[in-house]
Amino acid sequence: MNKVILINVSGGDRPGLTSSLADALAAYQVRVLDIGQAVVHETLALAILIELTAGEEFTPLKKDLLVRAHDLELKIQFTPVSQQAFEHWVRSQGKFRFIISILGRVITAAQLAKISAAISTHGLNIDRIERLSGRLSLTGSASNPNACIEFEISGGTDTSPALRTELMTFTREFEIDIAFQRESIYRRNRRLVAFDMDSTLIQAEIIDELAKLHGVGDQVSAITAAAMRGENVVAARPSRATLAGVIAFSPACRRR
Repeated sequence: MNKVILINVSGGDRPGLTSSLADALAAYQVRVLDIGQAVVHETLALAILIELTAGEEFTPLKKDLLVRAHDLELKIQFTPVSQQAFEHWVRSQGKFRFIISILGRVITAAQLAKISAAISTHGLNIDRIERLSGRLSLTGSASNPNACIEFEISGGTDTSPALRTELMTFTREFEIDIAFQRESIYRRNRRLVAFDMDSTLIQAEIIDELAKLHGVGDQVSAITAAAMRGENVVAARPSRATLAGVIAFSPACRRR
């Protein structure tokens, strides 16, 4: 097997870093076997797995990359990959893969600790973590901020049912939402998501808000609370559907 080298680069991010390093590699006609890049708080982490052509020595390329990294103020590390390690990496591409999306007002270390521990306990590995939400302000100036991160995980066996069940307990413990999906090309093509609106998409019950506009907010809220607890509403009291009809056609609501 030809020489396979893993190159890890880190440092302050700015435009042109990846192209400069790729230009140095191109001079030696190497083949790129794998590549991954992430930027966290303007700090770059780049990894490239390369294969040298037959008979090509790595020393000249290594020297050029060291000089290029020094000029760019980057740290660079080289790790030779054995044939056994490379073949193991190739065989692992048939693993079961899943996506875990976490959504909440904030993402805390306690949440990450519990979720990552559950992933490990069920024999799965975290391959990628990515922030999907906007950058949160420390001043609290943004109204109703949300935080969302996504895990891509994989494993040799499908332990997703047990993991999914455990993750659902965290939604109640931490008051966060967790979506669990099988990673596939079909997941990426989805364009429609259907879910409950009241107390899910918004932190309120629409029927209660309409009732407040009509002056019967307390009565309707009491019925809503009882229904949410699974209690039977007394027959003498108007149903939520009846109240909804009264509210919807009331002059107060029509004016709005």
